[in-house]
Amino acid sequence: MIEAAIALLGPWRSPALAFAVAFVATLLLRPAPAMAGVAAVLGLLAGLFDVFGVMIVTPRMLPERLPWLVLAAALVGLALQPAELGARARAALLVGLALPASWWMLGAPRSPADLMRVALLAPAVAAAFALALAQWRRDRGALPAWRAAAAGAVLAVGLSLAGAPALFVGLAACVAAAASGVALGVAGREDARIGDAGTLPLAAGITGTAVAAGLAWPTATVLAAALLGLLVLALPLPDQSKESRA
Repeated sequence: MIEAAIALLGPWRSPALAFAVAFVATLLLRPAPAMAGVAAVLGLLAGLFDVFGVMIVTPRMLPERLPWLVLAAALVGLALQPAELGARARAALLVGLALPASWWMLGAPRSPADLMRVALLAPAVAAAFALALAQWRRDRGALPAWRAAAAGAVLAVGLSLAGAPALFVGLAACVAAAASGVALGVAGREDARIGDAGTLPLAAGITGTAVAAGLAWPTATVLAAALLGLLVLALPLPDQSKESRA
């Protein structure tokens, strides 16, 4: 019966797994509301591993680098979560996070020839990661999960309408599903906090998918869909704008 249910899910199996793992992990982590973001990481990695399987051990194509990017972002997020950051430290860290993420998603070039080959693309990719982190530490509570769920859904629908390969649509759906599982799991709980441990890997998942899709399928419609997904992460909400002017 379980195998039949999995077969019925078809291409939505990986997003469904991401949602289920994130939701259950959120419920199990209820005694530690500040660690709700860890559930998002577990769900997202479960979905990505289901997509790529053992291929992620030796990534050769750009999309296969995504699980490792998410894992690295989660570890960095866990380390940063207890830290109090001022505006300057946040800005410096934003650059410090965007640059290595860009290098990794551009194929981790090492030789001068490879570095020159990606030199023209690097600023746009770094800007994409910086854009995705524009609201980092400004969103509170469970808002980063809801924002990531919306961004992942917009990216998945946009890539599908743009005619991008189904792989990228599925990756974006995995991010949306994992974020939705956490958001629903903490719904109604004012003490829940996604924190850096969840915000950074979710942003990395969305941006990494957008970058990989744009590099592999650089049509105007795919690039527009990628930008639209990133803007959902980047744009401030109306109440945030009022707070910043006050």
